[in-house]
Amino acid sequence: MNKIHSLLLMLALLVANANAQTPCNIDAQAQPGPGISPAPNILPCIVAGEPYNQTIQVQNLTTLNGLITVDSMMLTSVSGLPAGINYSTNPNSLQAGQNGCLTFYGTTTAAPGQYTLGWQGTVWFTVPLLGAQSQTGNLTQYARQFKYYLNVINPGDSCRPTVTSGINDFSADLNSAMYVYPNPSNGVFEFKLDAGKRLNGQILIFDITGRQVYSRELDALGIYTTFIDISAFSKGLYTLQLRTADGFASRRISVE
Repeated sequence: MNKIHSLLLMLALLVANANAQTPCNIDAQAQPGPGISPAPNILPCIVAGEPYNQTIQVQNLTTLNGLITVDSMMLTSVSGLPAGINYSTNPNSLQAGQNGCLTFYGTTTAAPGQYTLGWQGTVWFTVPLLGAQSQTGNLTQYARQFKYYLNVINPGDSCRPTVTSGINDFSADLNSAMYVYPNPSNGVFEFKLDAGKRLNGQILIFDITGRQVYSRELDALGIYTTFIDISAFSKGLYTLQLRTADGFASRRISVE
């Protein structure tokens, strides 16, 4: 995305959100690091047929996986919202480490249930030796709150958000137990997992377009080490995911 396109998109978002924006009051104690606050299981439920207006706080990353320097991020759409619920951003683009607000508002007639949200937009970042880069599409891997949802209930029902778990949920514990190095590399990476218990799952790698280029079954107990070779593929950025029944972990890797 060039700078002119980026400016036009930002202007469009400003116009679209002008009537819905609310003041963004930053609480640094509630959001001491990158991510989203509050957690979705703390957010008030949406009562069907009644007006809803809730603001969450977002802080942009400064680095990703200790390798990539994040310059800025722009959210262009939120998918999965209950019918009748809209969103506004303030500001519309976040610089590295900057805090902002995201407000959900409107009145829904959607069926009661849990509505999992998806984040789409553009991230601008810098990679050693490769320089300035950008990626447009799914922002899930940059969100640091991979499973975010809104709950809709009927009038009179108790608000009891359901915390889901499973293979589609990001696991912070699993992520901190996984190591991939050297990164960047020539396409051969050492993968290490300090499992602590028996874990079964898959190691998957996707290119920047989302195409799967590698898969391997994993059966780990304690410290597990293996080598991954994707040197036959083009140089560039890839996403490595470890998927288990306990959730998934993710790393951005670079082939030079």
